[in-house]
Amino acid sequence: MKRAFQAVIAAAFLVLAVLAFFVGRPGRDAQNRVDLVSRPSAATPFREEATLRNVTKRPIVYTISAGLGGRGPQTRTLEVGAVDRLATDLPVEISFNSGKWTTTYLVHPGRPYSFRYDENDLIRVYPGSHGRADAADLAPFVPTPREVVERMIELAGIGAEDVVYDLGCGDGRLVITAAVIHRVRGVGIEIDPGLLEQCRAEAERQGVEKLVRFLQMDATKAHLTGATVLLLYLLPESLEALKPIFERDLAPGARIVSHDYRIPGWDARLVHNETLNDEKGHEHRILLYRMPGTM
Repeated sequence: MKRAFQAVIAAAFLVLAVLAFFVGRPGRDAQNRVDLVSRPSAATPFREEATLRNVTKRPIVYTISAGLGGRGPQTRTLEVGAVDRLATDLPVEISFNSGKWTTTYLVHPGRPYSFRYDENDLIRVYPGSHGRADAADLAPFVPTPREVVERMIELAGIGAEDVVYDLGCGDGRLVITAAVIHRVRGVGIEIDPGLLEQCRAEAERQGVEKLVRFLQMDATKAHLTGATVLLLYLLPESLEALKPIFERDLAPGARIVSHDYRIPGWDARLVHNETLNDEKGHEHRILLYRMPGTM
């Protein structure tokens, strides 16, 4: 009887050891999963994850404050291009040195975020990051206010023969509005399939679905030879990355209208620069560039 009991105990320990080996083995990116809250043993192991992606040119050292009931502050180093996955049930604060001062952000579970440069080359946290390794992440989706959309289109001097492109078009409002106002053709390029659904639905609602089309693709792999006008809301490092494509594909006289950000190194091509306030009083910059030569 005693020997049988010992055999059962030994078998149980063997089963537990095998389970521990498989359950406890880290996954391919387990080192980037940060579980911020202790769980009762009966709790589900699955919880929502906020993601933080480093789109800057240097590793980011940041501190996570898990808050009440958490495991205390944790300091992380996020390498260039890497993604941290913060598993948490509640919003958490993260803080880091932006290059000038210590900045704190609130990160919510289930949402994507990215460390990026702003127009002053300071690092900030922006909402949105598609998190794909096979495609450039040019900018988070931040809708352009209606007043800015209309002024960008006006400054572009769009005519009946123009073809308007938007790279990273979000919900498509720039090319859709241009088509509504001027009845011109437009192309929106976006990698997020959910946003593309919004684009197509809104184009149909506005009655311009035959004038505009939307492509799901990495904008850095696009060919822009058909474009005469670009309407863009991209970050400076993204504009820098796209400059070779502009040089390769855009014809002399093509216009580029950029919301908020300069195209680095293109000051000689800047033909107009203005600011305006939206209905909430926020200031926006609009910059108009023209490719050298005439069409």
